[in-house]
Amino acid sequence: MRKNALTVVISCFIGLFIVYLLGIFYHFTNLDNKESYYIKDIESLNFHKKYTNKLHHIKGLPGITENENIKPESYLFSEINRFDNKNYRILIQGDSNIEDFGLHKSSYQLAEKFAKKNEVGLINAGVTSYSPSVMSLQLDVLEDDFNIYPNILVTYIDQTDIGDEICRYKNNLIFNKNNVLVKIRTPYYSRHTIFDYTKVHHESAILMSRNPDILKAIQLMNFNLKLKILKRKNILAEKFSRILKGGWKNRKLPKCHWGDIQRPLIEHNSDEIAYFKDRLRNYFDKIIKKPHIKKIFIVTFPHKQNLFPSKNLLGQVIYYKLNVSYLVEKTLNNYNDIEHINFSKKIIGREKYIYDNAYTDDGSHLNKEFHHSLFTKTIFNRLEEYLKNHRAVYDITSKPPSTIELE
Repeated sequence: MRKNALTVVISCFIGLFIVYLLGIFYHFTNLDNKESYYIKDIESLNFHKKYTNKLHHIKGLPGITENENIKPESYLFSEINRFDNKNYRILIQGDSNIEDFGLHKSSYQLAEKFAKKNEVGLINAGVTSYSPSVMSLQLDVLEDDFNIYPNILVTYIDQTDIGDEICRYKNNLIFNKNNVLVKIRTPYYSRHTIFDYTKVHHESAILMSRNPDILKAIQLMNFNLKLKILKRKNILAEKFSRILKGGWKNRKLPKCHWGDIQRPLIEHNSDEIAYFKDRLRNYFDKIIKKPHIKKIFIVTFPHKQNLFPSKNLLGQVIYYKLNVSYLVEKTLNNYNDIEHINFSKKIIGREKYIYDNAYTDDGSHLNKEFHHSLFTKTIFNRLEEYLKNHRAVYDITSKPPSTIELE
């Protein structure tokens, strides 16, 4: 009996060791693929770790690392035209629809042409899934750490910002004793957090070391084993904490999949609406108090599911009962100095079906053609119109004085 038990134990140990060796072999044969994907230098790695720790996440991988000479700041923003000695300095904030200025060549060229023609500084700070709470913190970072002080601010607020605020950020906002937002954490216990860069950061450090490839493969295998154990431990600890606070029914951890992000647009309640409007007001209150920001444009755009029942990424046919554009418009009634570029008013109507082919498969993003011809062109046409009717009467300093005026 003891011999049989010992045999089983030895067999299990050998089996696990074989699996471990196969894991090392897998990492060893995939080193080249990983090295093309992960962060490649220590300066960029430290930058990425610093700002994901504060802003929940910054630009993702691998697209940002395709250029060998890319600056670390490009993980957070991109300079379409430098701010240096420009009377007009335009900052654009938003989510992936704004980040797409850099991914769609025609949209980027239009933005670049506008900036050079009008001799304005132009910075694109769009980052996937950024909503008002994150953009509020991002504005502080850009000012304090990069000396970026715009006098014209363009902010894109997406339909899914309400889902991001409720599902992704609400339970992760960190305030100081004065109730000022200072950080948005990424929940380490989640198995499905697409913005948890723990793995990216650790594996990048291993890959950029000078160790032999076989040692890198062993280190990668050991780290991934440790990470799985640690995440499982954190998940169990979080569940136990939730049970102590709210009983057995409270044991399930909050999820934040695409369906969870979309849910408030399909079926929402008054508390969720009130919370999102509060986050909007918090952001609006902050930007109107910035002495150097003299003109603010808020941009909203309908998703395909706002126009008619359409498939999402999960293949489900859904229809958004809520249009965030009108929530934003209603909130802006108390902010007379903020201009709203509301694409929903331009699109929603009898002619809306001409936009059936304007979107990508997820219904949330415009394809390259419409991103350029409709979205980008409309925004920069309005900016150009504004610039023609106003002129700056001050010189640029690192911190614009509170006496700045636009005529």
